[in-house]
Amino acid sequence: MTDEYHISSFVVHCQPGQEHSVRRAIGAMSGAEIHGCSDDGKLVVTLEQPDRATMQVGMEALATLSGVLSAALTYHRVEAIER
Repeated sequence: MTDEYHISSFVVHCQPGQEHSVRRAIGAMSGAEIHGCSDDGKLVVTLEQPDRATMQVGMEALATLSGVLSAALTYHRVEAIER
């Protein structure tokens, strides 16, 4: 049986003054991790999920967080997991 594991990265652009609340919200998301931030409110975020459907839900949640102007997908990889 082959399962999949999805790994995606994003540049998330926050509304001015909303960076801290966006960082807290991303930190609370399952499978999400912030790897860097810039002075102009941009975050580098990875999202790891066990399947395509869960990744889609996570991507939509990230893009629609309060205080997020945009969440640009920069990388997506699907790894096959042999069981």
